[in-house]
Order: sequence, then structure tokens, then C-alpha cells
Amino acid sequence: MSTFSLNLLFSRILTAYSTPTTVLLPTLSAFLQSDTAQWFKSTISSQISQVPLRPGGVVQTIMFIASQFSPTLGQEAQEQSNGPRLTVQAIMQISRLLSSVPSDIDPTVYFETIAPQLLVLIDGDDPDLRKTASYVVGNGILGKRAYGAPGTVGHSIFVEPIFNALTANLDAKSRRWISRFTDIEGSMPQPTEADPASNVLVDGPTVDLALNRLRCLTLQHPNPGLVKRVVYPILLPLWGLVCFSQEEERTSFHERVLPLLQTYFGISVGVQPLKKLVDNLLWDGGATWTYNKDSDAGIVLQKRSEETNEHSNLVRLIDSLQARAELFASLIGSDPSSEERTGDIFLYVSQNWLVQPQGSSVPRNTLNGGPVGEGDNIIQRLVSAKVAEKLLDNFKEALTRRPLRVLELIKQVIDGELHKFSAHGTAKQGKGHGKVSLSSLANIVETEDKDQEELESDSTESVSTAFSLMSTLLASAEFSPTTEIQPLLGSLKKDIDQLIPFLPSTLSKPATTSSMLLEIQLAAADETTVKAVPAHIQDLDTHRQALSNLNSDLPPVQAEGLSLISKLIINSSPVLDVGSTLTLLLSLITDTSKTAANEEYTYLGAIKIVGTLASRHPRTVIKTLVEEYADRREQRALDERLRIGESLLRTVQELGDALAGETAKILGEGMVAVAGRRGNKQHAQQGRTKQLAKERREQERAQRKENEPAMPEGWSISSGVAKAASELDLTELHSDDESPEQSAYATNVVAAWAAGASADDAPDDLRIRASAISILGSAINVNILGLGAVILSSAVELALATLTLEREPESAILRRASIVLILDILKALEAARERRGNKDIGFGFSLLEDSGSSMQGQSTIGNIPAMLRTLRFVEGSEKDGLTRGNLRALIESLEAWSEKSLMWGIGAQNDQDAFTPQFGLSDRIAGLQIDPMAGENTGRPRIEEIE
Repeated sequence: MSTFSLNLLFSRILTAYSTPTTVLLPTLSAFLQSDTAQWFKSTISSQISQVPLRPGGVVQTIMFIASQFSPTLGQEAQEQSNGPRLTVQAIMQISRLLSSVPSDIDPTVYFETIAPQLLVLIDGDDPDLRKTASYVVGNGILGKRAYGAPGTVGHSIFVEPIFNALTANLDAKSRRWISRFTDIEGSMPQPTEADPASNVLVDGPTVDLALNRLRCLTLQHPNPGLVKRVVYPILLPLWGLVCFSQEEERTSFHERVLPLLQTYFGISVGVQPLKKLVDNLLWDGGATWTYNKDSDAGIVLQKRSEETNEHSNLVRLIDSLQARAELFASLIGSDPSSEERTGDIFLYVSQNWLVQPQGSSVPRNTLNGGPVGEGDNIIQRLVSAKVAEKLLDNFKEALTRRPLRVLELIKQVIDGELHKFSAHGTAKQGKGHGKVSLSSLANIVETEDKDQEELESDSTESVSTAFSLMSTLLASAEFSPTTEIQPLLGSLKKDIDQLIPFLPSTLSKPATTSSMLLEIQLAAADETTVKAVPAHIQDLDTHRQALSNLNSDLPPVQAEGLSLISKLIINSSPVLDVGSTLTLLLSLITDTSKTAANEEYTYLGAIKIVGTLASRHPRTVIKTLVEEYADRREQRALDERLRIGESLLRTVQELGDALAGETAKILGEGMVAVAGRRGNKQHAQQGRTKQLAKERREQERAQRKENEPAMPEGWSISSGVAKAASELDLTELHSDDESPEQSAYATNVVAAWAAGASADDAPDDLRIRASAISILGSAINVNILGLGAVILSSAVELALATLTLEREPESAILRRASIVLILDILKALEAARERRGNKDIGFGFSLLEDSGSSMQGQSTIGNIPAMLRTLRFVEGSEKDGLTRGNLRALIESLEAWSEKSLMWGIGAQNDQDAFTPQFGLSDRIAGLQIDPMAGENTGRPRIEEIE
């Protein structure tokens, strides 16, 4: 058969869908794992990348990859709803595969083919599959600029329909993708058509579907960048939804929208989005549409009528303003930099409320009497006043701790009043300044018949409020002038003294009080040294918010909290206590509750930060981790210790050359102690013994039940007969095909694996011991010179003792880890010599048979002839096939090392060059007066005549 025919047949098998995907994926993956030609691997990889294009190919790909990633060792099986057990590693691998477009397929065609299958999972009920699909879309597709930027195929399929549905701007293309998908094979549903005669622009189910997809993309996994990109363009529609659902008592709807805004403001988005909400606090829809209720307890987007476009009911407006201001204040509290943001927003709204623009002469105190836009301007000032009031109520302490912004605001108010009085040349306020005040909130309805006295009262209230704020601030015990505030206090004192003669009697006394308080503060500052602004005050706020974020149940907010902790560590902030921070991170890592188990991103992020902390404080972190990992008090479960081991492994990899000295000694000795059989775990052994006894009793009970004679219905055996029957040994009456020895052997293996350790004494769990050996091997690869000869010698002895003594079938995992440990030592030794230019590193293996030779000592970490004898003996008796293969590879590596050592020399002797030939004979040959090195340092060769 020709090559063309073979290619045609291969293509037909794959493209004609004659081969089921469940068979095709394992078959093609097997070719990638074998040692085949590169061109063939490329062909197979290309075909695997096209599997998701098949009907149902996305789900089949997810199921296959999930089967390749088993849960973490020691993790108990968790009850799942309908889908597979998907670990974080599996989800990441699925995302990489599904978001990789085959080279011979157009990206638009590829994503439009797999998008229906992904949307089925996002709209479905299975939590694991929904979480996986959201990660593929959020990180894999939208996370790439080529596919996720506005105008690209990914954005137009997964993001634009959500935007258009929540802004009443649905077109035919958006309706195609905002429909509910139900076919797992990826067929397109029939899109709903808009009714031109209806006032409803977006029906309730579509709004609900768009909201659910938005929640899935932003709340299922920690991706702060995606949250910012997706939420900000529809910030006002979401604000309108959350306020309308609260006002109309749609509690379930409100509870689904509010976490979106809390998550968005919880990842430190800056002050601009908050200003946007303040400017549109009463926003209830677009220019042509608004919100309304439907009959199914949902919310629809409908056309705006003329009646709803006017603020006709001001009493209802004030009620709505109160609730919206409270909600806005709660969102500010979600910001990681809440104190700084509070100061920014308070200054912003207070300027709108209190500061009169210079040169303004148009009265703005009515809703209907002014020019175009005057009513909106008055309402905006009313909003600013209410927000300022709410911020003062909720964040008074925060504003006191940041007095600079408040003093700047007060100076603006006083400067404005001083300029006005200077221009008019009078002590009384002019007419019609349109000031909105807190006291006018209850009287805002009366807009047309206010008398001149109330206008003057309103005009002076901003100054009164400024003096009240100043008195409260200066009289506070926490207020202390800094070098930055002191010049501002002096300027304020000067301005107030100039303003007092122009003030009416109602303001003269508060102004004088403020002037006296300023004089006291300035005098106290002259007598004592002005305190500098603490450099770490911002770090305290950041640390406080990071702790708050870590207590959140939302993954993006938790990720932001970890990011804040990481920044503090990188900046070496003095507010961080290493011990407390490490304890906090360990609590996140070892949290094996059901909620934490379903969200593994947090503990993986915490592991990464532990490595960052270790790079700053290696000894403290390593010592704490080793102590928690060893668990000498037996306070931690197996899963917790394995997670700490994972963190320890990451920390070792992060340290690099810093793993030396006392830090390396603590790590090495700790891992050798855990990996050996000296770790006595009495409580754990008792627990395993009780579990085995319980299982044995259950098996005996089940066997007795099977051996009971069948009785007619209604008959029973008396208790005495039943007791006598239970004491009889009936095992010999039933024989299986296998011999009793084989049955006992199999039972012992299964029981040992279930118990996690050998039955004798009380050693530690097999999985922990294997993990410790792996961590030690990783440390050796990272910095073998830092560990030193003593630790390496102990590691070699540990590995040989494990291979020799741990002969049980269930201990094969330990023997394999020990073999890999010795291989790591060999590889690290060779790499260290290469980095040093093949110069001696101060220690190594010995080729001498006599272990007591004076040539050995602290510089020798092992005797190769003795090791080879031990390994060959173990190889001859090893029953585990994989272990036997690893042993053969280790023996060959040691033999090759022996040959290299003949060229390097053995050990470090008298600081000789590494390539000085020694051959195990030292510098001279015993019994002969021959010096092989005598002519090495001589000049030209000489010819001498001898008899």
C-alpha cells in the first residue's frame, strides 16, 4: 500500500468519525508517550487538537484528561454530583488543550465549533464541569489577547452577548449566543426573536441567563484581571440591577448580583469606578430603557416611558437615596485600600456639596425653575450631601487617621467663602447660592416658596459644617500634626482670622473656636518635634484588608488577598510578622474542609507565597515547615502533612543557592528523620490498627451472614444456636481457587496499603516517608554543596538501608524513591563539578574497598564497591518489576561513575588539580621508590647517560 493510500486511510479513520472519541484519545495519546519520530509526534498532536471539533468532543476531552490526573495522595474520595473528579492540574491542562487552535484551522471556525459545547457546560448543573468550562473560557480563551480582546472571536461569543443583554442592546448575533444551550454535542439552539410591538426589550430568562454566565466567568476561579475587564463596562447596569432588586424586594436576584460588585471592588480597582457610581447613584437604566418586574419573580428590561423619565416623586427619591448611599458605603468597605478610597470619595462628594464655584451667579436651588439641567444639578448635590453624611457615619475613624484630605477640603470651603465676602464687601452671604445641606434633606420638596432667610441659612451651612469638621478633627486624641500637615494648619489659621470679621453672629463663635484649636496645635508643634508620617501606615491598611479578603468565600477576592500579602513580603514590609504570616499561610494550605477542597486555587497560591517568604527568611520558614511536616506531636492529618510537604518542596526550589548552612542542615536532618523508620507515630498506628480491626470485624460479620443456613420465611435461629454457630470455624468448608498462602499474601498487601505503613513497630506513613525522600532529592538537585557531606552521607545510608530492610511488597514505593535519591546525588555531583570547571568539590564517593582507610572520612559520602554489592544483591531478590528496572539503571550509573572517578581522582587531597591521575594509589606506590608525579613540574626533558 502506497504512502498516499495510508495517509488517506488515516485521515478517513479520524475525520469520518468512524472511531469513537473514547477509543481515539487513549490510542493517540499512547503514541505521544513512546519514543517515536518527531514528525509522527507532530502529526499525532495535530490530530489530538482537532478532537474537540467532534460532536461531544469537548466533554470527551475533559473526561479523558481528568482520568489522567488522579487526586492528591492521601486525599479521600469526595462525593461528586455527575461529573468526573477534576483536579486543578487537570483543569489547567484541559484549558491549554482546548484553547490551542490547530495550525490548519481558522480560529473563528474553531471557537464557533467548540463554543456551543462549552456553553452547555456553563449553563449546566454539574459544578465540576461548569467550573472547568469557565476556566477554559476565562483563562484559556479570554486570557489571550488574540482571542479575548474586544472585537476578537472569543470576546464576541462569550462577552459581548452578556453586555448587550444587560444593556438592552441585543442584536441578531448576540441573540444567537445568549440562548440557553442544552445539547452536549454542540448543536445550536433556535434563537428567540424580538417582538417589535412589545415594550420588553430583554425578557427575564435572558437577563437571568446573562447574569449566570457572568457569575460563572468571574466568580468560579481567581482571575482579578478578567473581573476588571468584564465588570467595568457594565458597572452601571449591574448597579441598577442590584438597587432595583433591593427596592422591589427581589432578594434572590439581589443576592446573585451583589457578589459581582463586591468582588469587583474587592480587588482594588481604584477611585475612578467609585466616582462613576457617585455621579450615577440614582441610575435606573439607559436613556431609552429601564427595569421592571415580571410575573416569574424576575427582572426585565423594557422601554422607558415619559412618566419614568422624570423625578416626579421626590419622597420616593429620598427613600431610594438612603438605601443606595448605604449600599455604596458597603462597596467602599470591600476595597483593599478602603481608608484611602474613603478619603478620596469623601473629598470628591464634599467638594460637590460644599465648595461653591467662584463666579457662579445662577441660582441652583430649585428643581423646575432653572435652565436645562438645573434639576439634575440640584439632585446631584443632594446625592453628594447624602453620601458625605453616610461616609462620616461609617468611616469617621478612617477619616480621622487621614486628616490631610479633610483639612484640604476645609481650606477649599474657607477660601471660597473668603473670596466671596471679599468680592461683595459685606459680612452677609448673597442671595441664591443654591447650597444643598444635610439639614435640607427633609425639606427638599419645598423648592419654590423658600424665603430669603432660609436661603441665607443654606448659604452659610457649608461654612458651619467645615468648622464642625475642623473642631472634631483637631480635638481628636488621635490627631497629631505631621510635617506635611503643619503648613496647612498655619494657612488655615490665617484664612479663618481674615474671615471672622465678615461672618454673621451664628458663625463667629465656631470660627473663633476653630482658630483657637489651630493655635493650640501650632504651639504644641513648635514645642515638640513634629512627627513624621509613618512609612508603614499604608502597609498596615494593606495588611488589614488582605486578612479581610482571605476570609472571603469568593475566589477572586481571596486571590487579591494573597496578592497583597505577596507584595508586602516582596517589599519587606515591617508590619509583617514572619511567624504569624507563615501560620496564616499554613492554615490556608492545610484547610481540608469541603469548601476548601472544592477550591484548590487558594492553597496553591498560598504555597507559592510561602516560597516567596522563604526567599526573605529562609531559616525561619524552613524550620517551621519541617517541624509541621514531621508532626512529632501527631496533631495533623495525613492530607495536611502532604500539603505541607508540597509547600516545602516549592520552598526548596525557590531557595536555590540560599539553601545552605544552618537552613540546609535543618532541612536535611528533618527529611532523613521523617523518611527513616525512627519516626514513632503511636497515635497514628493505633488509629490504623483500629481501622483494620473494624474492617476485619465487618468482613467476619459479612462472612458469618453468608454462612448462615437458609431458613423459611418467618423462621429464625435462637440466640444460643447463633452464638454457637458464630464460634465455629467455617472457613475450611469453603475453598477458593487460590491457595491459603496466596490469599493471605494478597490480603496483607491490601491491608498494608490501606494502613499506609508496615505492621511492625509504629513507623510513619509510607506516603509521608516517600514524600520526604523526594523532598530531600529535590534539595540535593537544588544545592548539593549547601547540604554538605554529612547530610549526603546520611542520605546514602538511608537509601541503602531502605533498599535492604524495607522488603515488603507495599514498600516498593519507598525503594523506588530511594533509588531515585541516589541517582539525584550522582547527577548533582556531576553538575556541581561541571559548574566549578571540573575542580574537586570537597567530597564524593570512594572507590576503595577498605572502608576504614585513612583516605576516607568526612569527604566521603559512600563506598561504591560496597554499594554495588548491596544493590546487586537487592536486584536479585526484588520482585517489583519497576523497582528492579530502576535498580539496573542505578547500578549502571554507579559503574559509569567509577570510570569517571579514575579521571577525576578520589576525594580532595592536598589541593591537587582535579585531573591529577591518582588511580586510587595516592601520590606514591607503597614499597617502591617511584614518584609518578616527579616530572610533572619540571621544565624541558633531559637526556642522561647511565651505565
